[in-house]
Amino acid sequence: MVKFPNLPLQKRSLQYAAAFTALPATLSSGLHLAWTSPYLPLLLSKDSPIPMTNDESSWVATMYMAGGPCGALLSGALLDRVGRKTILLSSSLAIFTTWIIIAFATTIQELLVGRFLAGFCDGLIFGVTPIYFGEIADAQIRGRLGCSIAITFEIGSVLMNVIGSYLSIRQSALVCSAIPVLFFVTFIWMPESPNYFLIKGETEKAKRCLVALKGENIDDTMSAISSATAEESLNRTRCASLFKKVNRRSLFIVVALRLTQQFSGVIAFTFYAQTIFREAEDAISPLLSTVIFYAVQLTFLLMNSQLVDRIGRRPLLITSTIGVGAALFAEGTFFLVRDVVELDTTAIAWLPVLILIIFIISFGLGLQTMPLFIGSEIFPPNVKAYAAAISDVCYYAFAGMSSKYFQFAKDKYGMYVPFFSFAFCCTIGLIFIIYFVPETKNKTLEDIQIELNFLQQGERSSHPNGSMKFHSEQHFQK
Repeated sequence: MVKFPNLPLQKRSLQYAAAFTALPATLSSGLHLAWTSPYLPLLLSKDSPIPMTNDESSWVATMYMAGGPCGALLSGALLDRVGRKTILLSSSLAIFTTWIIIAFATTIQELLVGRFLAGFCDGLIFGVTPIYFGEIADAQIRGRLGCSIAITFEIGSVLMNVIGSYLSIRQSALVCSAIPVLFFVTFIWMPESPNYFLIKGETEKAKRCLVALKGENIDDTMSAISSATAEESLNRTRCASLFKKVNRRSLFIVVALRLTQQFSGVIAFTFYAQTIFREAEDAISPLLSTVIFYAVQLTFLLMNSQLVDRIGRRPLLITSTIGVGAALFAEGTFFLVRDVVELDTTAIAWLPVLILIIFIISFGLGLQTMPLFIGSEIFPPNVKAYAAAISDVCYYAFAGMSSKYFQFAKDKYGMYVPFFSFAFCCTIGLIFIIYFVPETKNKTLEDIQIELNFLQQGERSSHPNGSMKFHSEQHFQK
């Protein structure tokens, strides 16, 4: 581990610095995910540097999702063995390699390898980053730092759509290859998570990390983390303990949130953003529409980062899901009227763009970020790595299914069918969120585990710090 000085930093300064220097990794993930938006149309054109069919191009898009679960599973296996920081630093080399492969690819096979490796890196990054942020941050800023992951991801998506309109595939890949280098040379000076050192039994290193991250008065924090880690470490079958009753409930929540998130259709819209905007005909250019799409999403993600630790996770999730479902239904109605009823919609050809902007505003308020860091909050230390891996595998599986379904349904039945399908999924997800998702605002990770276990034992009223305030307790007693 690289030694870092115990500087007289203002409280939480190093927490913010550690998060900020880790964010180029998620920026790279956003660049990779949105890569298909400007470059798939080029690859399908007569001027394509790598000629391919429409079906082959869809595999270029979804190969990214195929690599993701592999990276997520590896991060789950290594998280408590080599540490959060080591995995993140190692990912920088893999990200750099990915961009070099894409830059010099001359065949579809080479491009598929590059896209698979890009997804693999994404799985590593998102399997570790939310956990690292959750463990180094105070409860009062944990939500804000969690939102910053999605914010930089969206910045990467915006940048790729812009530079992809002006640079060739090789030029943009070489420019992007500088980002993992920046990530490595800045993040290497940051501390490891104190939780990792406690899991490894290295108490002095854990104390040193806590002093650097949170100041001199760390006795209570150290005691709480040590107690939680020691209690959970009694169970040596860590993977098996993920399926204890209280952890099964948490796993069910995370998987269902991932399902709702991805079957809102957002990954499909990200992959095919410019294609969707071409359906708006000549009212507005596809590039401008795409940039507006991401810029609006980024704006409301910034707003979300300020609200999540004030309003809470549940209210934002509920509001977000209602807005997303309504926008999807409205979009499906437009395409139904235009393509099936065959009414003249020339005068309102801009409407799909407006509705999708409403969609992305709603998505950014909750569904985009909450599944990511709620999952990093509600599991105990001994199963967190495995839970994160399962959550990320579900993310990539559901995203790949959603993307392929969107393309299939759009081509076979018309654009309105996937929109109505995704709206129905949001309705089911809303019901689930109302009845099953807990509120974790301003609670330490240790308090969350205490309260989940008290709820499991039916003793929520006896806990001095209050309850998790589930909407409907009786559903959790089953």
